[in-house]
Amino acid sequence: MKSERKSWYALSCSEALAGAQSSVTGLDETEANERLSAFGRNSLPETRNSGPLRIFLRQFTNPLIYLLLGAGALSLAIGDRWDAIFIFGVLTTNALISSYQEYKADASAMALRMLVPQTARIRRGGIAREIPSAEIVPGDIVELESGFKVTADLRLLSSLGLRIDESLMTGESAPAAKDAQAFIEMDTPPGDRLTMAHAGTTVVEGRGVGVVVATGTETLLGEIGTTLAAATRTAVDTPLVRRMGLLARQISLATILLILLLAGVLALQGEGLRDIVLLAIALAVAAIPEGLPIAVTVALSAAASRMARRNVIVRALPAVEGLGACTLIASDKTGTLTLNRLTVEQAALPDGTIVNRKDWLTEDFPDALSDLSRAAALCNEAQLTDTGSTVGDAVDVALLDLAEETGNDPATLLGIERLSVIPYEPAARFAAVEAATNGGSQIVVKGAPETVLAMCADANPDSIDIVERMASDGYRVLVLADGMSDQYNGHIKDHLHGLRLLGFVGLGDPLRSGVVKAVERCREAGIGVRMITGDHPATALAIARQLGLSTNPETVVTGVELAALDCESDEFAENVGRALIYARIEPAQKLAIVRALQKAEEIVAVTGDGVNDGPALRAADIGVAMGRGGTDVARGAADMVLADDNFATIVAGIEEGRVTFLNVRKIVLFMVATGLAEICMFLGALAAGLPMPLTPVQLLWLNLVTNGVQDVTLGFGRGEGDELQQPPRRKLAALLDREAVILMLPGAIVMTAMSVWMLATHLGAGDTTAEARNAVLLMVVLFQNAFLLSVRSLHRPFWRWHPPENGWMFFGMAAALTLHIGALYFPPMQNLLGVQPVHMIVFWQCLAGAAAVLLVTEVTKWLLRSPARSIA
Repeated sequence: MKSERKSWYALSCSEALAGAQSSVTGLDETEANERLSAFGRNSLPETRNSGPLRIFLRQFTNPLIYLLLGAGALSLAIGDRWDAIFIFGVLTTNALISSYQEYKADASAMALRMLVPQTARIRRGGIAREIPSAEIVPGDIVELESGFKVTADLRLLSSLGLRIDESLMTGESAPAAKDAQAFIEMDTPPGDRLTMAHAGTTVVEGRGVGVVVATGTETLLGEIGTTLAAATRTAVDTPLVRRMGLLARQISLATILLILLLAGVLALQGEGLRDIVLLAIALAVAAIPEGLPIAVTVALSAAASRMARRNVIVRALPAVEGLGACTLIASDKTGTLTLNRLTVEQAALPDGTIVNRKDWLTEDFPDALSDLSRAAALCNEAQLTDTGSTVGDAVDVALLDLAEETGNDPATLLGIERLSVIPYEPAARFAAVEAATNGGSQIVVKGAPETVLAMCADANPDSIDIVERMASDGYRVLVLADGMSDQYNGHIKDHLHGLRLLGFVGLGDPLRSGVVKAVERCREAGIGVRMITGDHPATALAIARQLGLSTNPETVVTGVELAALDCESDEFAENVGRALIYARIEPAQKLAIVRALQKAEEIVAVTGDGVNDGPALRAADIGVAMGRGGTDVARGAADMVLADDNFATIVAGIEEGRVTFLNVRKIVLFMVATGLAEICMFLGALAAGLPMPLTPVQLLWLNLVTNGVQDVTLGFGRGEGDELQQPPRRKLAALLDREAVILMLPGAIVMTAMSVWMLATHLGAGDTTAEARNAVLLMVVLFQNAFLLSVRSLHRPFWRWHPPENGWMFFGMAAALTLHIGALYFPPMQNLLGVQPVHMIVFWQCLAGAAAVLLVTEVTKWLLRSPARSIA
């Protein structure tokens, strides 16, 4: 049975029963127990999440961490316990912060399991009973009725007005009408398998009976779960994480080579082992930006808070920047670009007059439209609740809304006595009602155009043209007609001829507010938008036309076309690359599309809300789920969630993401530049035959305290207003590119020269090494202030005020200087750092050095700045 799982829909009822080795009375208990042992329970496998300890230990798997661990171990080996305490304290703090961010349950598998209900109604030995859904086995006969969730994949044996909501599986807005007797060809996509009911879907109306053909992981739902697991990546495997990993490897390699080179030179010069080890520790501490993980985490957290205020909820912090890095958005249609709610968007009168929804909502409309909508409310099975809301079939709810919007009272119309009713049947393709009127009755019919037009006396070729025109616009078209009859004058079915054509209604899934503008803004920002849907190609193209996405049928690629190609082939990639719209797409194909786009070097953000979006959301560079209408599966697989379910909100997220990238880049630029200056100080002092300009503890004080309280404030920057006018960063955009290196080098060189000069001057004047280092340490703190002030904007001069200004940065500068001056006068810190108050002339020397750094950096920024160039 497992090997034939995908072809059950193409078998007849008798063939399905024979293939399942069952009968309409169901299995007996003995056979059911044997199959339960053979096939296993009807449940999805649980995933084991990493425990807190494993998450904590995982934070130490980083080249920079390895170097710091080595430096801490060396400090312990030579007896420098304060250095070791500082180093291990830094590592522990970073690991705790990162662990807290990562420690969250993976809700995807649990959400999938919750879609399958706890009990199901089955037949065994000819007796109907309810059993736990986990005990259902292939061959069981399952009964369905309105409100039931489907417990396993079923080949339907009978169906009576059966309509099933499959939107979360296929993306179709309207419930799918099922027909157990339909003939279905092989390779038909799930959305068109009228003979099947899939696990996790919901019966909207009608009744049915089916034989179980797949359970657990063998169901379509289980197949999505398996695909989701196969698509698993770490929740923080985003462009920023990859950039940070690359930077860490580069810094680590350069540091190791530098330490080995200098250690070799010192050994050849006859230096002792302790001096060589001290230099190695100092260089490692100077080169490694210990505070970088904390600073980046703060920047991402600040951005996440700003995003939350704009209805973007972040589940994985690095995804904040990743959304800004995306070059292409692959969006689900149903529930994301559209409301996933059927609405009458257009009506046509028999004379060809077209009336759009905005017309009857804002202007006067023809009386004939009121007659049409009144009839739509009469032939209607929807109901009003105590609160006045409408419940029922999506089509009937939409028609009742139309009646109210055009001036009719739904409660009054629903209260009219129905003398006879023919409910809608998929096979008949129409519904009819006979409603009591004064002195007679009114017969109203609604249904498919080809069915109802044949009942009308006044239908003509123009009527067919109206239908085709509305259908080409992507609407689902219904026709309404009526006729008068004497009460109780025969059955209603005897009067379904010679009717009067009332008109046509076009039902559609309306676009979300602001989504057209959002697509336009994405285009202006250089971001491509692709639509992925389970809908019919014509419907998908009509929606794309409304979005301003495409009007060309050649930009549509269907799931059937892609299924005929190897997903690893160049032809598959070519078809995916040329398309703007992907229609009739299955869940596994969404995943293949995303991967093909990634292979084309796109940074892909995927939006979606359904179960069928889970694998693609997980595999994408950035997964974005809908918060209100989305499933737990989609939210669990995504990196971020849109609280208002509005695609337009993603543009706000992209803007914040780009701001965050610039903030992180400024942090890296600031920390690497000051770290480079510290390394160069050591090299310059060594070349000049001077002692180490700073001790490892002093370096840690600079990197973690005075530097730390300043670099984190760069993460609170709120942008400069032109982020969406900049092109997207393709591929793995470097955090430090050529222009960034050019910007930081002059300042680092000046820092180096001034620090070595300060060290040599004080030693030459007879000061002790500790006193000389005290002066150098203060100078570096002021260097940090000056460089931070310059890199607060990579475009504008430092004196140019630009709202919204980052007030935290100025607070950080003041705090760093206050902390260091306080340490100069606080005895415990004096002993720990080896510092003391400085003479005023030393302070002015340090201030002059800082001014030189600010001046040379500003001049470099001015030289780099031109209309054709941009650091960002």
